[in-house]
Formats: sequence, C-alpha cells, structure tokens
Amino acid sequence: MENIAENQLQKNNLQFTYSLKWQIPLGIIFACLDIGVNYLQRFNPVPLYMDTIFTITASFFGGLSGFICALLYHALTTLIYSKVLLWSMIWAICSLTIVVIIRVYIQIRKKIEITDLVLLVFLISLIISVEGSAIFTVLNVFTGYREDSQVKFMYALLSGNSISIFVSALLPRVPVNILDKAISVCIGWFCFKGVSRLIPSAKKV
Repeated sequence: MENIAENQLQKNNLQFTYSLKWQIPLGIIFACLDIGVNYLQRFNPVPLYMDTIFTITASFFGGLSGFICALLYHALTTLIYSKVLLWSMIWAICSLTIVVIIRVYIQIRKKIEITDLVLLVFLISLIISVEGSAIFTVLNVFTGYREDSQVKFMYALLSGNSISIFVSALLPRVPVNILDKAISVCIGWFCFKGVSRLIPSAKKV
C-alpha cells in the first residue's frame, strides 16, 4: 500500500512537469500575455494589479517556465513604459517569489485541489504583500520612490497620518493582493488545465 501511495504521488507530481522544449516557449508566450493584461488593466477603474495571471499559469508548467515569464514580463514592461526606470526591475522579486511558492507547494503536496488554490491565494498574497512593502520602503528611503500603484491613495492617507512607510505600504496591499491573487490564481489554474490538454507532460512522454 505504501508503494502504491508513493507511486501515485510521483504520478501526480509529473502532472506539473514539462520538458524544456515546452517550458521555454510557454514562458515567453505567457510573459507577452501578462503584458497584454497589464495594458488592459490601465483602463480598468478597479484597483487590482492583474499582472501575474500568466506568471501563475507558467509556474504550473515548471519552474523554468515561471522564471522566464516573470523576468521577461518585467524586462519588457521596463522597456515599453519609458517612465519606468531600470531599477524598477526590483519588483520582479515579487513575481519570482510567486513562482517559488507555487513550485515548492507542488513539490510538497504533489497535487492541486480547490482547497490548495485557496491556500495558495493566501500564501502568495501575504508573502508578496510583506515583500512588496519592504521593497517600496527601501526604494522610498534611498531613491525617493513614490507609490504609483493601485494602493497609492490609501498609502497617502495612512502615511499622511504619521504611520510608518512600511506599515502604510503594507496595510492596503494585503486586501488588494488577496482579491487580486484570488482572481489571478483561479484564472491561471484554469488556463493551465486548458493548455495542458494540448501538450504532453512528462508522464506522457
């Protein structure tokens, strides 16, 4: 029975393992799709980021796919939007963290169910909220970086009332990230399930 259970776990893990010949092009394609979503989001009055949907999708296909998508997305948006300075690439850390969380989670759980998606939403949201607030604080202190993201109004309100930079950046990020990642993780998962039907995973090679 123990061997059967172990074999089943290995089989489940292979569902999230794809060869490099698939991971590399998928990472590039998904990065371009993230850029498209980011552009469309500029016309959306709802204060959400919506720039990691396909980074999440890519991460389900493999670590390399996720890293390519995250890095390429941030590199291209830095080039496309002239107002974004090169050091803004530091925000890629948050996207790369999402990739690591998903891949480590898969390595531990070996499968993804509805409850796993919920847990991933909260894990990702809380970790990158703290991470993003720390990055913003460092940039603000050393470069004078100003908050221009979806939380800028709440940040201005909090910081204007003598609340520390880090806390002012963190508090609004948590609810925004939870809602944003709830949407992104679910869409990313369904995109993975749909695309994975079209290409062979390691268990089918």
